[in-house]
Amino acid sequence: MAIDTSKISKLGFGCMRFPGREDDAINIDDISKMVDAYLEAGGNYFDTAWAYPNSEVALGKALVARHPRDSFYIATKCVAWNHCNGQEDLERQLQESLANLGVEYVDVYLMHNLGGRRTAAFDKYDAWEFMKSVKERGLAKHIGFSAHCTPEELETFIADYPEAELVQLQVNYLDWDSPSFRERECVEIANKHGKPIVVMEPVKGGLLADPPQAVKDVIDEAMPNDSYATAALRFTASVEGVFTTLSGMSTLEQVQDNVRAFANFEPLSDAELAAIERAQEIMAESDIVPCTGCAYCEKVCPQGIGIAGSMTALNYYINFGDPYAANYQLGFVVRFNMGKAMMTECIQCGACEGACPQNIPILECFERIEEEILPFSRKQVLMKP
Repeated sequence: MAIDTSKISKLGFGCMRFPGREDDAINIDDISKMVDAYLEAGGNYFDTAWAYPNSEVALGKALVARHPRDSFYIATKCVAWNHCNGQEDLERQLQESLANLGVEYVDVYLMHNLGGRRTAAFDKYDAWEFMKSVKERGLAKHIGFSAHCTPEELETFIADYPEAELVQLQVNYLDWDSPSFRERECVEIANKHGKPIVVMEPVKGGLLADPPQAVKDVIDEAMPNDSYATAALRFTASVEGVFTTLSGMSTLEQVQDNVRAFANFEPLSDAELAAIERAQEIMAESDIVPCTGCAYCEKVCPQGIGIAGSMTALNYYINFGDPYAANYQLGFVVRFNMGKAMMTECIQCGACEGACPQNIPILECFERIEEEILPFSRKQVLMKP
């Protein structure tokens, strides 16, 4: 039976960013208050994953142990591209997830983070056949996949996994028409194939909760009752085919802010949508690198460097002034999607600049990244897979 999306709340609770104490232990008391506030406001969809440290255990204690099982939906995920050497490990992950959560079944089970080189691991271990067996055994009510991918990859996934009942995709107004992410195209493909969409990263890891001042001014005028984060959430919740938008909430105040915006949800009005479009234009018109994502540079790079992804990371730094967030973006885009090597492996041959139709001084951009972003590195970001 297909998933009945009409019964699922428009605002989903993303459980990757649960709060911790100073020793980084999960704070069950705080999480319980957040869960209660979310449920009391009508929310009912919780998204976690086996790979999120302590998240499933915390959700089991704060939610499952304290509320009736039929009052909520739980989605969790398995991963094949890390800590996995075959279907026996996929089964181990599943059993650990069920035990961590304290449930006999999950409502939604997803293959976690398809796209780029990660996809090969799922294919190698015949993970989709495993997913189907999970549903057949009654251990998951519904199955699907999450993906950071190109539209072309998404078409392939939908063809290869026809039993997938839903897809989880990154969608936010910053990357909606980005040549690197092409989120609008991915949404259109999911809609074409009738796949309901769960949105992840609607606030782009928190960047859109504190956008550039010019963007704040536009949103303040058009949506005076919305925070910048809820304006971003309302954008994704208004997109055709989206049945729930996940917000990675980490404080009670964030929960209260988000549920207030969804209490009597209405899609963005024409005036509000125009404001979001203006916000998109402002960030596109800022002093950013004019990279269109054509990747001609990458075709001639002898090192296989993810140049377009590096430009995307630099543009995040220019727009938001946050080197840590830009460094994370550098690692995420380059390591997973846009190239085989980091820009630190550049041999300064200049072939990329000769191929660039926008005449971008790519080597100078690399120098800026090295000087202004890389010093703020998180070790896990720069590690190659």
